[in-house]
Amino acid sequence: MLKELRILSRGGQGAVTAAKVLVAAAIAEGKYAQAIPSFGQERKGAPVFTFARLADRPIGSHTYVYTPDAVVVFDFFVTELGIDPAEGIKPGSILVGNSHLTAAEVPQAARFARVGVVDAWQVTQEILGRVPPNAAMLGALARTTGWVGIDAVAAALEEFMPGRKGEKNAACARAAYERTIVDEK
Repeated sequence: MLKELRILSRGGQGAVTAAKVLVAAAIAEGKYAQAIPSFGQERKGAPVFTFARLADRPIGSHTYVYTPDAVVVFDFFVTELGIDPAEGIKPGSILVGNSHLTAAEVPQAARFARVGVVDAWQVTQEILGRVPPNAAMLGALARTTGWVGIDAVAAALEEFMPGRKGEKNAACARAAYERTIVDEK
């Protein structure tokens, strides 16, 4: 099992941190994993592409992901910047999106075999306040793909952010996991 992910966000939304936490969660489950950030203009709001791989054996490739098994979209505003979430996807690919829209209403959803949607901003605001939605997006990713368990995600968040901050982020991921609506075609 080699699963490749492309994570689309804007600067300041926590996607790079999310990829690192995802890798830690996968490794804790005995998998191999890597995170590969790529920055354009390094400023808040600029598009950020982050890539990750999860596997059950050592990963030989260390390149960007050009044909993802899943695309995680932290902010669909990236589509207004000319970024196509479905670019290069494999047949049967999965979309995980941060949106208040239904799976059918999400941009590009029809091009994916499975779509998981959660209003990560809302979940994050309720539990953590005005901070990036990365913990919530990790919960949505765990729910939609099943490639990493929510318990491993929560534990990785608590390890990455010790103390009360980690506990609250883990609670946020768990809440998003429960609220994620998955539509399979």
